[in-house]
Amino acid sequence: MRIVHTCLRYPPATGGVERYVQEIAQRTRRVSPDATDQSLRDVRVLTSTMRTHRPISELAREALQDDPPYVQRLRAKDTPLISYPRLQGLSHYLGHHQPDVVHGHSFWYQPADAAARYARSHDIPFIFHPIYYENALRRKWQWQLYKHTIGRATFAAADVVAVISPFEQELIERSGLPVKRFELISPGVDEAVLTTAQPNPFAEISRRGPVMLSVSRLSLGKGLKAVFRALPEVLKAVPDAQFVLVGEDFGIQSDLEAAAETLGVTAHVHFAGRLSDMALVGAYQHAALLVHPTQYEAFGIVLAESLAAGTPVVARNVSAVPYVAPDQEVGLLFEENKELADKLITLLQDRSLRERFGQAGQRRVRENFSWEGSIDKITSLYDELLG
Repeated sequence: MRIVHTCLRYPPATGGVERYVQEIAQRTRRVSPDATDQSLRDVRVLTSTMRTHRPISELAREALQDDPPYVQRLRAKDTPLISYPRLQGLSHYLGHHQPDVVHGHSFWYQPADAAARYARSHDIPFIFHPIYYENALRRKWQWQLYKHTIGRATFAAADVVAVISPFEQELIERSGLPVKRFELISPGVDEAVLTTAQPNPFAEISRRGPVMLSVSRLSLGKGLKAVFRALPEVLKAVPDAQFVLVGEDFGIQSDLEAAAETLGVTAHVHFAGRLSDMALVGAYQHAALLVHPTQYEAFGIVLAESLAAGTPVVARNVSAVPYVAPDQEVGLLFEENKELADKLITLLQDRSLRERFGQAGQRRVRENFSWEGSIDKITSLYDELLG
């Protein structure tokens, strides 16, 4: 059995979709948890060398030296007038690998569209993970034309459309795109890793006061300025509170630094950049809370990771966020930016509430977001579609 994934970007490129594909590829290779190298599934990944795609920037060559042999990277070219990077030679390499099953990831992008065309023309099963969303950009005429032509054909070719949250399924159903069959396959978290004690990477900062943690690319759409605008009010109530931002700069760090200076909160704001996996676990474990003000989440893996580590969340009540982190059960959700400061203050000042939410969050992740359950669904689909 040979399975080939096609995706726009892949770690070390950052992002929840990138990590989702990586986890599926790594975990489905093993026929069983104790499988030997001789009994691995033949799983391959066709992806790009891109770090970002709007505009196109490349991952550093040395960052790709640890790629496993089953990952093949292709150069990407811009498409005039629209952000639709094309992986060069993708259809050729799909044919070269001769898959029995094709997984395409991410609606609006060429790797999924090429996978759909290949699967349809070769009459092989196609599993589509659209990570579907719509925003102001995607409502422009050129993207609506894409949606109702190329995009519609990609959905129609899928034997299974795998969604990562009920919210995503509802969004697709409202869109009118053709779907033969939905399967809910949410990302999982590694509970054992996230509950194994790690050192505090911000020990010195933590000694100054409770840490509000953000784990996110520093980019537009993540809503981070809302936290900065809330900080002066938060600091009146909790004068020693600290705000630590973990994540790569995608073009807005200088604006955020300027906002901190203007608001007079620079001494309480710390940009940590990208952390190693274990340092990130330590950051989750030792933070007072995770703050996640993003404008959209198809799932929100950082929410699940924080909850698995026992750390409650304050997040915007949008899209799939309440599915992962129900309000008043594992954290506090806000609708309007003006509500954010009060939510942060409430959790910062109430240790027993943080502990109760943290324990409930760990239960929710354990019961709903295990990789074992998600991978079992995927491997069962392989057996069914090829049976």
